[in-house]
Amino acid sequence: MFSGRKSADKLRDQIDAADLAVASAMAAIFEDDVAAARKALAAAPKTHFADMGWKVDLATAMIELKTGRHKQGIQKLISVCARLDDTSMGRDDKNYLRLYALYRASEASKGGKAPMEMRILVEDFRFDHTMVTPLLRKDFPLKKMDDAEIAPPPPPPPAIPLVES
Repeated sequence: MFSGRKSADKLRDQIDAADLAVASAMAAIFEDDVAAARKALAAAPKTHFADMGWKVDLATAMIELKTGRHKQGIQKLISVCARLDDTSMGRDDKNYLRLYALYRASEASKGGKAPMEMRILVEDFRFDHTMVTPLLRKDFPLKKMDDAEIAPPPPPPPAIPLVES
């Protein structure tokens, strides 16, 4: 009688909308536009943590850190990392996000060292960087990439004249 297709489609649409909102918010954060990031994230529909809520919470934590509310941002990072095992992501993706959170917490802390709770969550793991979903690496890069000027290619080597005999 009831197939549940409409609710599944609605959930998929909510997940896609939340993903798009997070991508917009993270792009605004990279450009140091916190107001635009908040506005983009406000458009994200409420989703379950395991579906896309983790990504929204992670972006919220980044906004907190960017606005200077380091303690709240770090606590949000810790809570997201603690609940990543509730998601259906792969082990490499989870560990990548934990490392990302560790780096951001280290940058935000006064002494340059992440809190003990965060270090315990990230302490002993390995991941294969090539197995991490490219969208995660795009939205949550481990290193800040500066817009470096692209150097022109080197000039070609001089042509060797042909010697006719």
